[in-house]
Amino acid sequence: MQDNSTPIPPPPGSRPNYIPSQSGATMPPAPKRSRWWIPVAIIGGILVVGAVIFFVVIGALIGGIFAGMEDGAKHAAVKDKSVLVIDLSGGLPESSVEDPFAAFTGGSKGGTSLYDVLQAIEKASADDKIHGLYITGGASGAGMAKLSEVRQAILNFKKSKKFVYAYMDMATKAQYFLASAADSIYMPEEGIIEFTAFGASAPFMKGLYNKLGVTWHVEQFEEYKSAAETMSRDKWSEPAREEVRALLEQRTDMFLTAVAESRRLEKSYIKAVMDHGVYLPDTLKYYRLIDGLVREQELKKRIHRRMNPSDTAEFKKLRTVSVAQYIDQIRDRDTEADKGIAIVYASGVINSGKQQSPIQEAGIYSQTFIKNLKKAAEDEDVDGIVIRIDSPGGSAFASDEMWAAIQEVRKRKPVYASMSDVAASGGYYMAMACDTIITHPATITGSIGVIMALPNFSGTMGKIGVTVDTIAMGGSANFMNPTLPLTDAERERLHEYGANTYRRFVQKVATSRKKDYEATRLLARGRVWTGEAALANGLADISGGLNDAIAAMKTRLGVESTDDVKILRFPKHTDGLEALLEMFRGSDETEADENEASSPSASTLLSAVVQRLGGNTSAAEQILAAMPRDLRTQVDHTASITRLAMHERALMVLPVSFPLN
Repeated sequence: MQDNSTPIPPPPGSRPNYIPSQSGATMPPAPKRSRWWIPVAIIGGILVVGAVIFFVVIGALIGGIFAGMEDGAKHAAVKDKSVLVIDLSGGLPESSVEDPFAAFTGGSKGGTSLYDVLQAIEKASADDKIHGLYITGGASGAGMAKLSEVRQAILNFKKSKKFVYAYMDMATKAQYFLASAADSIYMPEEGIIEFTAFGASAPFMKGLYNKLGVTWHVEQFEEYKSAAETMSRDKWSEPAREEVRALLEQRTDMFLTAVAESRRLEKSYIKAVMDHGVYLPDTLKYYRLIDGLVREQELKKRIHRRMNPSDTAEFKKLRTVSVAQYIDQIRDRDTEADKGIAIVYASGVINSGKQQSPIQEAGIYSQTFIKNLKKAAEDEDVDGIVIRIDSPGGSAFASDEMWAAIQEVRKRKPVYASMSDVAASGGYYMAMACDTIITHPATITGSIGVIMALPNFSGTMGKIGVTVDTIAMGGSANFMNPTLPLTDAERERLHEYGANTYRRFVQKVATSRKKDYEATRLLARGRVWTGEAALANGLADISGGLNDAIAAMKTRLGVESTDDVKILRFPKHTDGLEALLEMFRGSDETEADENEASSPSASTLLSAVVQRLGGNTSAAEQILAAMPRDLRTQVDHTASITRLAMHERALMVLPVSFPLN
């Protein structure tokens, strides 16, 4: 039998914790040595790791900054026989702010702004070093108004008798709309294009909320103000369907007219082709919608040979210049003008408060907008202000704040509104404060109305076995408590609150447009209009885009149409380094604002930096990214409304998002 009392010998090379005596007796264990060094080592390790991460981040930032400087050095001059590339794959934002992390994460620095694109095309038409345009990439995120402005600029460029080529591989209808302005359109044999009819779709979630036990109480003013229908209905109401159809009909006609004129085809012929749907390049060539099937490198070779017919050397590279590179060359040419016009940008959903840093969600923040507006008004080089609005609306309170600020600035300098893809609801509320309103025919305009949508979770509580008890010191103690059903008295109070806001909105429109209140109300009712219809109904003054707004302001200032003016943009263009420093600098306001949220802490910003560097996304974000583009756009629009509704009692917001689809 094995003797279990025999101690197991320690492994070779180890030190036993006992010393056997000569008699076989076991000595007590030796006292344990102090291990004070363990926490010190852990803390030291954490500090070392933190230092490594810090220097890696800083090193990457510095590397990105120097890389940007090297890029700037490369863009020093435009050479003769160059081609200007119109690539909108980075989007077509109204104003551009570089992503401070793009230099070392491989992401996009941000799309070139619409004004930069328009200016680059205009200046290139008279530049002897630029022999033509090359259109490629992107454009799917832009709306009909912005795309129409760029397309018109291309058509104006063609008057210089310079060539315009377009190349598409996996193209959308929006990209083809832009490319159709070219002399020739080419695709590779393996490409594809979504040449589909116009349509709109929206997810209606009433069934989901019913299963969750959530009900929505909606107060809308009036029947066309349908922003909450996706939450409270299972399909569009007839008024909503009417206004959406009107927008789609206009866009269809604009698209067919533009393509028919450029391709010398009948509108009915193009519509018949669109009704079929998705096409391969050889079919498009057969239908005369494109001109040839080539790889991009071969097309670039052809363009090079066109500019250099006597060059017999082996083709290596087409001499091109991007809009960003070219705009650097022309940005300083207009600084000698006597008069100056400021463009103050207002893009995105309207929120109260201030935008704390470049990594905060994009949008219009009332206090930030007012600060930029005041800077423009106080700038001695600024003689007139154009507010460029691209917004579906949002907070009623923030919209009124900005309306009042615009009214004050108007007393000092002329203020015009230039409306982009969307200037609806709160966006129109801002515009009506200006001296003159310029709207593009395709601008989604109006939606003069107010909506209140309150979720109630009392049904959800019952489904999961939760009861709610209350102790109230008065009848209003539980007003708008989301876990208790609304009483009739509460419903009446909510209705009156929204009705008062709506009446004030309509009255301000009536005063601004010099109309009778009741006549204005009939144009309001929450209805969305095209810019063309808004102009016909007296809700705008001039038809046109951003350049037309600048031209109108030049006339107001007594500047000849052929003379230059200084263009100053607010907020000013921010490069990656400035954006990064702004993150840590916080607000530069001197006045105290007890309602303002505190600036983000260093730890919050560091977390954001680490998250951006890691590129991690949540499961919800991954699901959203996997959705079809049109559905993703609408879900994002609904999410923005929901976020606003969490802290805003009344909203002035567009019913539905309208991509060019």
